[in-house]
Amino acid sequence: MIGLFTAIKYRSARAIRRALLSAIGGVLVAVGACFLAGAAWIMLAEAYSALFAALILGGAFVGAGLIFLGISARAKRRAEMMKAEAAAMHPATPPPMGGLSPLAEAFIIGLNAAQAARRQK
Repeated sequence: MIGLFTAIKYRSARAIRRALLSAIGGVLVAVGACFLAGAAWIMLAEAYSALFAALILGGAFVGAGLIFLGISARAKRRAEMMKAEAAAMHPATPPPMGGLSPLAEAFIIGLNAAQAARRQK
């Protein structure tokens, strides 16, 4: 019983650690994306104008957001289709039984194996 609780503690600690590291990684990526957007703004504003920089960065972020929303919707639709297909499938039916019960079949197989072993001697 102790091993069961230890395994549960270990798995939960691993899941918490993985979630925490993922959250920290997500925050760091978001901060890095903000700095990259700021740097892109400065570069575009100096090269062209602030209006052009706003149009380019806004279009890029909206485009990326639409791509991610499309991927998300497609994944959701695929999951729904898989659930529908699984619900539509009928459970497997066992093969029809022969004239003999499995115990009798096993007995006959064993009897044949014993006879074959005697013939080889």
